[in-house]
Amino acid sequence: MTADAVHATIMIVDDEPDNLNVLGEMLRHQGWEVRAFPRGEMALAAAAEEPPDLVLLDIRMPEMDGYEVCRRFKADERLRPIPIIFLSAFTAPADKVRAFETGGVDYVTKPFAEAEVLARTHTHLRLRRHQLHLEELVRERVKELTEAHRRLRIWDDAKNQWLNMLSHEMRTPLTGVFSVAELLFMDLPAAPDHHELRELYELSRTRIEKLMNDALTLAEIDVAAESFVLQPLCVAPILHDALDVLARQVSDSKVAADNALLALADVTVLGEPELLGRAFGDLLRTAMCCVDTGENITLETHLSAGQATVTLVTDGESLAPAALETFFEVGGQRTLLKGGGDFGLGAALASRIIRLFNGSVSVRNGLERGLVMELSLPTEPRVPLLTEEHVP
Repeated sequence: MTADAVHATIMIVDDEPDNLNVLGEMLRHQGWEVRAFPRGEMALAAAAEEPPDLVLLDIRMPEMDGYEVCRRFKADERLRPIPIIFLSAFTAPADKVRAFETGGVDYVTKPFAEAEVLARTHTHLRLRRHQLHLEELVRERVKELTEAHRRLRIWDDAKNQWLNMLSHEMRTPLTGVFSVAELLFMDLPAAPDHHELRELYELSRTRIEKLMNDALTLAEIDVAAESFVLQPLCVAPILHDALDVLARQVSDSKVAADNALLALADVTVLGEPELLGRAFGDLLRTAMCCVDTGENITLETHLSAGQATVTLVTDGESLAPAALETFFEVGGQRTLLKGGGDFGLGAALASRIIRLFNGSVSVRNGLERGLVMELSLPTEPRVPLLTEEHVP
């Protein structure tokens, strides 16, 4: 039965028949159903069959006192939430403290006033009603969230399967196209125009393959981030390799690193080596998109407060606030790029990878011009190497 101020079942437990009669009449007059018991064992057995909405409990009773009755109510999972108001002639503070410690919600001393008992009963019935209402809301919300999570998981799995299928189905015909193109280029005579055409083809092929790989990695991070096993990684070598790859792929990379890697020597972070290398490489290539002929990029590193920070500073043009907000979104940046086009998925993927490793990425305009791209990763405590002196 719902515990509200009109329809409720109240249990009275008292070994004095007069108290049972007086309390019973008083409560029935309010429209409540009353169940009276002179012994604790009888009350517990009845409550187990049909839990009441509230209990008025005497302390001094034979066989089992009120404290023990209350403890047994609270030991039963079904009966634990039922509010228990102690009614007792004991007035010592220690008795009241003990009543609350065993699980009582209120304490009324005898001889009691009818108005006080009714007021406290109304109050705790209302509180119980609100508690039940909140519990029902929580159950409904948990049910909704569980269903939403189930549907989202189905959608995520379907999206991942679709992307994998799309990648496979795209790779198959593209492999044929690339193979035919290679054969055609082999038959072309050597000529400056043909060489330029070959470079354009290689650039397009590389871009298509990277877009497909980046799309699959983005989907994997979004759908199954828990599948990536993070391990301690030394930052400097991975960043050094990314700079080397960029230098080989882009003839005019113009990235001034100087001694920046020295600050990250022996600095360790949690991550996955291939993904971290891709994140560094994609941010470097993104920075290259934001400079033009004669403009440069400066790489800076910093270690402070448990964070390893890599900063790329360009001396090109700045961006509007709206462009900065979408800088790391898929297809969110289409301005200030050499030769038109966009970042592809590189900037978005780099941001997701760094966040997967519990780091952060940001972009802002420089003080005078250019952009400042900054990524930070939490560092791992350095484990000292054992020397002969430390070996047991």
